[in-house]
Order: sequence, then structure tokens, then C-alpha cells
Amino acid sequence: MRRFVLLIGLFLLLVFISDRVIGYSLHLMSVNSHGGFIGHQNYILNESLDDILVFGSSRAIHHYDAQKMQDSLGVTVCNCGQDGEGIIMFYGWWQVIKERYNPQIIIYELTPEYDIYQGDNTKHLGWLKGIYENPSVREEFDEIDSKEKYKMVSYLYRYNSRFHQILLDYFHPIHTMNKGFLPVYRDLDSLQVRVVDKSKGKANSELLRVDPLKIHYFERLFKSLGDTKIVFFSSPTWYSKVNKTNESLDYFLKILSDHNCDFYDYSHDSCFVHQDSLFYDGAHMNYRGADLYTDRVIKILRDNYLDNK
Repeated sequence: MRRFVLLIGLFLLLVFISDRVIGYSLHLMSVNSHGGFIGHQNYILNESLDDILVFGSSRAIHHYDAQKMQDSLGVTVCNCGQDGEGIIMFYGWWQVIKERYNPQIIIYELTPEYDIYQGDNTKHLGWLKGIYENPSVREEFDEIDSKEKYKMVSYLYRYNSRFHQILLDYFHPIHTMNKGFLPVYRDLDSLQVRVVDKSKGKANSELLRVDPLKIHYFERLFKSLGDTKIVFFSSPTWYSKVNKTNESLDYFLKILSDHNCDFYDYSHDSCFVHQDSLFYDGAHMNYRGADLYTDRVIKILRDNYLDNK
């Protein structure tokens, strides 16, 4: 019995040591990555002093040409978009960014699936695990899932969801982040997108309910902005708007109005909708569409929000 207990103790000790060694190694590779998505995250959280930040999902990554905006407006711009992410992640990132400085403007590309509607919010914690030691981020973890604090005892758990990305970006990053903008040089599969378009009107209204937790983090974001101005956009889609009387979206837009937040909706702009040459799928523009859309954004910023007009 004593030998058995010793073996169990030895096993647990080995597990603990392995967790710390592998987890800390991933941490070192993560914080020392200078390329790819991990390197860009390090820049956003630790180095960026850009005048304009772009927040949002993959639609932000592919639709806002930060270099073109910077060259045209005479201010520095960083595209902070992340694939499949919304307010849950960006609120956490903002808590780290604002400890260093306050940008002049945040452009927020609104994606209802990640910013308004109910869903599994724990899946948006992956990019926040590496900054868990920040008190505001830790509080966010506790609010989203109280069991996370027990999981975060493991150093390996903090990086397991990005294990492959960390290794890739440390040893051989394949993405060159042009200030966070990733243009797509592909054309639309027009047959496939039209098949999908016919089914989009059948969306289950149960999936379009407002997520109170997401709204809670937007409210907290608004209160923490200080002198930073936040401007919301909805960039074009090939499909245009499907639910023109979406009560959840209308509810959120009322919140924006209450906080004096401007919202520019290009999701059903006739210059873009059903223009096959401007998209690579139904929700994302290719480089041609992004170039045209960025011109619209530049004009809005120059005419309404920047002193150096």
C-alpha cells in the first residue's frame, strides 16, 4: 500500500513538472514570437501606440486595409481583428491596452454572431488565457465560467488551444501581418454562394436572441473608453441583410444610440451586394472589395472624426 501511494505521488509530481515545463516553454515561445498571429497579438497588447485600432472578427481582418488608412489619413492604424472573435475577447484585450495608452479611435466591426447573439462564450477565452494574470481578465473568466479558475492552475491549459499556432509562429510564421490586414486573393464560387443564399432566410429565431453577458461587456467597454472614441461599422456582405426586422439587432442599436455611438451600416449597400467580383465568400470581401470599402471608411473618418481633415 505504501509503495502504491509513493507511485501515485511520483506520478502526480511528474504530471506537475511536465505541466510547468511544457506550459512555461509555450509561454516563452508565445511572448517571444515576432511573426504571424501570435507576434501580432504581442504587438497589439505590448507595443502598439497606434492612433486608430480596428476591432472585430475575420471581417475586420479582411476588410480594413490599415496601411492604406494610415497613408491616407496621416495617423497610425493597427488592425486588431481576430477570426471568430467578438466582444468577449476584445473586452479582455482592451483591459490590457488601456493600461498603456488610449488610442484616438476604435473602429468596431460589428458581427452579431460574436457580439450580440447567445452562444458558447467560453470558446472566446482562448486568446485571453495568456493574459490571465491581468485582474480584469481574471474577473472576466470568473464571470463567464467559474470553473475556469481551476483549469487555469495548469500552465499547459493556458496555451493548449493555440499549441499549433504558437509553434508555427515561433519557428516559421506563414502569415505576414501588414498592420493586421490580410487581403484575400480569391474569387467567389458564385454557384455555392447562391445555394447558401436561398437557405439563409430559414435561420432559427432562437439563435438570434440577445446575449445579456455580451451586452454587459459592451456596457463596461463604453465606461472604460476615457477619451477614446468608438465608431461601429458593419461592412458589406454578398447576401445583404437577411433579417431586416431583427429585434435583437435593433435592441443593440438602441444601446449604441443611448451611448452616442455612431453606426455605419454597409451590409446592404447596393454597390457591394451581389457583386461577385468583390467577394470570396458570402460574408467576406476579397482584396478588390476591401480596397473599395476601405476608401469609404477613410472618407467617414476624415470627414467626421479626425482633426487633420
